Order: sequence, then C-alpha cells, then structure tokens
Amino acid sequence: MKQWKRILFSILSLIWGYVSLDYLYYAYRLLTSAERNAENYRLGVDSLRQLLGVGMFLLWFVILAVYAWLIRKASIQIDLLEPDKRTGKPKIHRKWFDLLMQGGLLLTGGLLRWCYLLFVLFPGRD
Repeated sequence: MKQWKRILFSILSLIWGYVSLDYLYYAYRLLTSAERNAENYRLGVDSLRQLLGVGMFLLWFVILAVYAWLIRKASIQIDLLEPDKRTGKPKIHRKWFDLLMQGGLLLTGGLLRWCYLLFVLFPGRD
C-alpha cells in the first residue's frame, strides 16, 4: 500500500474507532431498552427500538466488512507462493499486515475514547 493511502486509512481507522464506541453503546441502549423498566414497556414503540438497535449492530458489522475489503483491495496484491510442508504442493500465503495494522488502529481509537471517558469526562461528575 502506498504511504498516502496508509496514512488516510490510519486516520479513518482512528476516527472510526473513536466514534464507534459511542455508536455501539447507543445501539446497545436501544437493544436493551435501558431507559425503560418492565412496568413501562410498550410493545409497539419499544420493540421497534430494539429492532433498530439490532439493525445498528448489524450495520456496524457490515461497514466493518466493507472497510476490511477496501483495505485488502488497496494493499499490495502480491501474495507469496510457498510449498506446503506436508503435501509439497504450492500454497498461497496472503499478506495481512495492512489489515492487521488498521484493525489495531481501530481498537486504539476505541481505547482512546474509553480513556477520555474514564479520565476526563466521568471524574468531573459527582
């Protein structure tokens, strides 16, 4: 992958990791109806909110799969062809560095958001 593409994907991964923590938390709150209790449960409205939460989780995973596909498409397309140790037949070893690096940056963005919440936002509340 060219350096400018790697930098662009790195910035996108950090931003997406930072934002997706709040997005997934909101989807979880919709899914579990966190603001409601069993006495106030309204079947029509609350079940639609729960379906929206499931849809948001599924959308996040679809976006993750498309993002991984884009990274694989933008990275170097040269694979290593090596003989298999057991059979001796040629086997393709794919390069996963770019995908692993962007996944690590995605997790780093989520960790940065989590640290911001724990050390900056929450301690100020009493």
